[in-house]
Amino acid sequence: IGCTASQVAVSWVRQQHGVIVPLVGARNLAQLEDNLGALDVTLDGEHLTRLDEVSRIEPGFPHDFLASDPIRDLVFGGTFDRIDNHRARHSGA
Repeated sequence: IGCTASQVAVSWVRQQHGVIVPLVGARNLAQLEDNLGALDVTLDGEHLTRLDEVSRIEPGFPHDFLASDPIRDLVFGGTFDRIDNHRARHSGA
């Protein structure tokens, strides 16, 4: 698509839903300039879908355990539904 792997990575992170800020770890000027080149890269829907598919992970334990209703009720004292979950609003969950 005419750009480097690091530019694809930074652009992909920038195009994620929600409040996400990519952190670049350049060790020299050339790497910094390469990373900043991602500002000129816009990935299309097909690219984003493919990158999402190959990077998807299952959270597993302890995420699944903590997200279960009985544990959530125990941890939050039955008040979880009253919490303003700003992350869910931004992620579309």
